[in-house]
Amino acid sequence: MYRFFRLSCTLAAVALTLTQCTQDLTNEISVGESANNASATKIINTSHNATDGSLLIKLSEEGTAAFEAVSRSSEVTRSNIEELNEILLGINATAIERVFPINVKTEDEARKAGLNRWYVVYFDKSQSLDEAAKRLAEVKEIEMVEFNSRVDFEAPKALNVDSESLPTTRLVAPTFNDPWASKQWDLHNVGGQNHFVAGMDINVHEAWKYTTGDPSVVVAVIDQGVDYTHEDLAANMWVNEDEIPNNGIDDDQNGYVDDVHGYNFVDDGPITWHKYYPNTTGDRNHKYGDSGHGTHVAGTIAAVNNNGIGINGIAGGDGTKNSGVRIMSAQIFSGVNTNTNTQGIANAFRYAADNGAAIANCSWGINPSSSHNDSWYAGNIGLQYESMEYYRKKSGHPNLKNNIIICAAGNESFEQAGYPAAYRFNIAVTSTGPDGLPAYYTNYGKGCNIAAPGGDQSYGYSAGIYSTVTPGMYGNSSGYVWNQGTSMACPHVVGVAALGLSYAKKIGRVMTSDEFMAEILLSVTDINSDLANYASGKYFGKMGTGRIDAFLMLMNIAGTTCIPVQRGVKNYQIDMTPYMADGETNLTLIDMEISEADMKRLGMNSKPRLMSIKNVIAVTCENTGSAIVKVKMVGGGDTAGSTNNVGGITITKEFALVVRDKFTDNGGWL
Repeated sequence: MYRFFRLSCTLAAVALTLTQCTQDLTNEISVGESANNASATKIINTSHNATDGSLLIKLSEEGTAAFEAVSRSSEVTRSNIEELNEILLGINATAIERVFPINVKTEDEARKAGLNRWYVVYFDKSQSLDEAAKRLAEVKEIEMVEFNSRVDFEAPKALNVDSESLPTTRLVAPTFNDPWASKQWDLHNVGGQNHFVAGMDINVHEAWKYTTGDPSVVVAVIDQGVDYTHEDLAANMWVNEDEIPNNGIDDDQNGYVDDVHGYNFVDDGPITWHKYYPNTTGDRNHKYGDSGHGTHVAGTIAAVNNNGIGINGIAGGDGTKNSGVRIMSAQIFSGVNTNTNTQGIANAFRYAADNGAAIANCSWGINPSSSHNDSWYAGNIGLQYESMEYYRKKSGHPNLKNNIIICAAGNESFEQAGYPAAYRFNIAVTSTGPDGLPAYYTNYGKGCNIAAPGGDQSYGYSAGIYSTVTPGMYGNSSGYVWNQGTSMACPHVVGVAALGLSYAKKIGRVMTSDEFMAEILLSVTDINSDLANYASGKYFGKMGTGRIDAFLMLMNIAGTTCIPVQRGVKNYQIDMTPYMADGETNLTLIDMEISEADMKRLGMNSKPRLMSIKNVIAVTCENTGSAIVKVKMVGGGDTAGSTNNVGGITITKEFALVVRDKFTDNGGWL
């Protein structure tokens, strides 16, 4: 079962389901014949809930050349392949089209990746899908036949909550002037409420001292449509500068008309975010359909900061024109339109790749199964897999050599992530609540890579993630609601990654995708020390590398060493020897400088002081947080040289102090 990873049933609980057979598809390829039959093995999945009247086929290189020799149009059902012509006639085919439209700028790349070999065959809906697949598989020029798996919706269950009247989750001066940032415990958690624990956030306020997001970084939200008119998102939407809005012309010849902020791959047209159908449950007078899922995800990543409106976005800039990353809406879900299918998802990845998105947010996936693995994924979800690989191998930013994909791990409480999250080249995100512990619904275990706040509304509405939706949705006028799910955890990691890439541009670092993903997965604080005795230890070692930390991400990008400090320990001793030239004792520590503002924020009543033990310094920090310190050392002696004394050279190096309640022996990150 494909699904949008489920939001809470207590608020905005929209489970958008791209339904496919949940059984192991690996052995269901025979369509009534022996799996040893060569034609039967070409059929890679099942017809369960597939789109009627269409099938996906992948032609051989020879077959593609023969097919392309015929002048194409949407009505053409003939080719230079006689056997195929006979079958097309037999199944009453009405059209054959390339799955991926021609983009004049990237056609050569697409052909090298073999994307031009994928076609969709349309035929009468009364025709049996299984029979049509069986007959098409007999054509020797066809390498693969795939059922066009369809998306279905479950009716959402949302309470009529006036989110403006609910309490804030912290009472501290905000970094920016956005009035409802106080509801975002996920960005800055100071505790003070039941199940809210100080420091269980992504530590982004410290990261904003270095970057708030660069507009050259484009994030593709592959999801429901993003409300690009939302007052807290509009300024940070990606704009296709080569397309003239609303003129009905494909100005940039990329195969899509009027794709200014992205494209709707479900309805083959403009992005939508408010398609509803009448409520039939009788519980309240509301319409169901689009849930605001894509808009909610986008707000977490890049709601506009410091605009005096709404909330903070992780990489939402500082309110100036040239700040904040850009959101591209690659829409694969639309209201209750059941035409959403594998074909649409594949086109979304291709579009994101061709239009400069460096990071993709995928808060959806296939329900996990213990029988699923990467071979199963490549072999049974072929078109989606190939388009995803095309996206990964492209580069959407000059400081990142290949694109990355970050996915929600899933909300089935299953001991494995769903696909595509579990795919070994993607990052799968698990979910935590305001206490920093695994949310009750999160998947965990195999294929899960990193943890982030996704909310846990078993503790109440405000324990969810507060972000943007279309105003008027869910019965309130604010345009903001709390939701929960790994769908909400995923954009936290995406936002931190977008900040990291923005900072890499600022300092001139160029990374491969492997290097960048390593920095993401290593930019974490410890979670395992809290899990050994939690829920009988079932989550221990299974939530990923740790909890994502934005400040650590930027420090890792810059190569700045982080030093852990335990909160509340008087005269906590830091032995600087391991951090000084790989432990070289010929360096002598003489001072550690920290600003008064940072001292106050970390709860330091006195400056760091040297101990009698060489290179050991004592600090007392009463608050969690992070700060940059300057450490002064002498190289070549115990004292610094001066006019009258021969001595060593004074060296100054920056380190980052990271204050936490507890951490592992390696400092709480890997």
